[in-house]
Parts: sequence; C-alpha cells; structure tokens
Amino acid sequence: MAKRSIKAGTTSQREYVFVNDSASTTGAGKTGIAYNAAGIKAYYVRPGGSATLITLATQTVTGAYSSGGWVEVDSTNMPGVYRFDVPDAVFAAGAEKAIVMISGASGMAPVVMEYDLTAYDPYDTVRLGLTAIPNVASGSAGAIITSGTGTAQLSVSSGLVTLAPVTHTGATIPTVTAVTNRVTANTDQLAGQTVTAANAVTFPSIVSSLTAAGVRTELAIELGRIDVDVSTRLASSSYTTPPTAASNATAVWNSLLSAHTTAGTFGGRIPRSDSSNVEVKITGAGHTAADIHELQPAVIEAQHFATAAIDANALAADAATEIATAVYTGQMTESYRAAGVAPTLAQVAFELIAHMGDSSISGTTKTLKKIDGTTAKTFTLDSATTPTSITEAT
Repeated sequence: MAKRSIKAGTTSQREYVFVNDSASTTGAGKTGIAYNAAGIKAYYVRPGGSATLITLATQTVTGAYSSGGWVEVDSTNMPGVYRFDVPDAVFAAGAEKAIVMISGASGMAPVVMEYDLTAYDPYDTVRLGLTAIPNVASGSAGAIITSGTGTAQLSVSSGLVTLAPVTHTGATIPTVTAVTNRVTANTDQLAGQTVTAANAVTFPSIVSSLTAAGVRTELAIELGRIDVDVSTRLASSSYTTPPTAASNATAVWNSLLSAHTTAGTFGGRIPRSDSSNVEVKITGAGHTAADIHELQPAVIEAQHFATAAIDANALAADAATEIATAVYTGQMTESYRAAGVAPTLAQVAFELIAHMGDSSISGTTKTLKKIDGTTAKTFTLDSATTPTSITEAT
C-alpha cells in the first residue's frame, strides 16, 4: 500500500499509480484498463465515515485536472502506470487520513493509496505551509532574523549585537551628557525664523500665583508685540491699503454690463439699452415710457385685450378689405374631414366640389375624388338603380 503525507485541504491533486497484472508472477503491470472498463470501481474512506464512490472519468495524459480522471500513461514504455485525478473531497479538512482503492477490472490487482492528512505542507520548501512563520526565504526582507550581515540578519560577536557605528564593550549603554551640535530646521517652522534664532521669541512664564494684574500685564506685553508687528507690516512696501466704501461703490456702478450677463443673476436681470440713450423714463402713472420698435413673438396674447377692445372703430376699412380679399382669393390647402367629424371651411368647400363633379358611382358606392384623382371620401347609396338616400361611409 502506497502511503503519502499531504496537507489537508489540498485541491486538484493528480496521482500516478501502478496497477499489477494479477496473472503475472513477475510483478508486471496491467495495461489497457480504461476509465469505463467492465467491473472497474473506485472508492475512498475517511475515519468515522463509510466507503464513498468515486466516479471515474475520461482523461488525457497531459490534460487539466478533472475530478476522477483516469488514463493510461504509456502502455509501451511504462506498462501498468496510470494517471488518476483524486477528488478534492478525499483531502478535505476535518480528518487525519484517507484511503483510496481502485479495483475490479479484469486482470487488475487492487490499487490502494493511503494519505496522512497533515496541517502542514511537506512540499513547501520555505515554511512547510505554517502561517505563523514568514513565507520569505532567509536573508530576504521579511524573513526570520538570522546571524549574519545581510538583509534581515544581525551581526553578533561574543554574544553582543554589533550596531554600526556604535562602539560598545558590553551591555552597558553610554549615557548622553550633552548635545553640542545645533538642530537646524526649515525657516517657516517658527514664526519665519530658524530654530537657532528662536531665542528672540519669548513666552510668558507660568507663575504659581496668577493675579488679575499679572494677566493684564502679560496681555499688554503681547498686545504691544502684535501692535509692533502690525505697524511693521503696514509700513512694508508690499502692503496695499484696503479700498474705501466710495471706491467700492464707484467700481460697482462703473462695471461694464457686458461682464454681468449670466442668466438668473442680478446682473443678468438689469434692463439694457442698445443705443447711446441710457435713460429710462417713468411716467406719473408709474409706467415706463419708451418707443416701441418691434414686438417679440407671443408678447401680446388674447388675455391682454379687454372684451370688445377691437371693434369697427379700432379696425380701419382698408384692413377689413385686405382681410376679406385674403379670405376669398387665398388658395386653400386641400383637406377632407373624417366620417362623423365636423369640417373646416376648406373641408366643406373641397367636399362640395367633389360632390358636384369630381366623383364616381359604382353600384351603391359613390366615391369623391381628390384633385389628383385619388379617393378622398366614400358614401353608400340605398339603391344601385333608384337611390333615395346617401350615407357617409369614410
């Protein structure tokens, strides 16, 4: 029985097994056993469980893993050697071992494989699959520290760790008594001054007995410093005097309207003049007085007129003549009403014209023709020979 250690939870495991010929006295291998050979069967068992069937499936020698896959490797050069893709369930976590058995084919000696299911990976060359140990080779960043002078290594001598460039003679750490070199820093870290010049900046000391008079004194000192600083900045050549209220107002009123035309803003809502006349007059009645040059579309609508506002006095005689002429001499657009629908004036005219001449009768159907000769409407007569009534059809 072949026995092997493998990490619990391993998946897609391909195994190679040797099948003995049961009739051979020399231990020869059995060839030609297909996955679906008569009588062949495969089972596995785990502690506490029962025998579980493994369904064998077709496979190729170099094919991708397929659960239960079975194929002969090479009947000429390796007779009796078969590839078997072990189902993942065999190695599932929760058991410490598993046994697989394949048997039943004619002339086939049973094949038994025993697996120790471990919590570590015996094929992991770095840390055996143990998660508490860094998965990094020794001497690399993140690896377990070892003795040496390389990456992730400590240099030791006589039991002491060497820390270049510190010199030591034992485990005693020298006491620092003084720092002789100055600490330098960027000039913007402390009120625009370098750290070495910061002794000019003083801070009020905290006294054990703080009185109202002491607070006033300290405040006066600090306010004096602020006053000096403000005066210095005001006297600077880069200081610009803030604008006055009058200059702000002048700038607003003299600002070009063309720069304030965004829709929805106050500037965009201010009326503008397209001429040099920038005045708008208000009448005594509270109305804006202006010459009317043109009316925009839909400016004057029906609701803007009182009832009977336009009468004979408001409409000139020549205007009425022009309207009548346009009505009587204007060419109408051909149109026909649908059955049962009230007509327009143009529809009445074209339908009458068609009834009077441009129509035809066939049996009990009278067809009105359009100007181009196509059908406009149809009517139904009550008799094909002696009609007494006619009914609209379409």
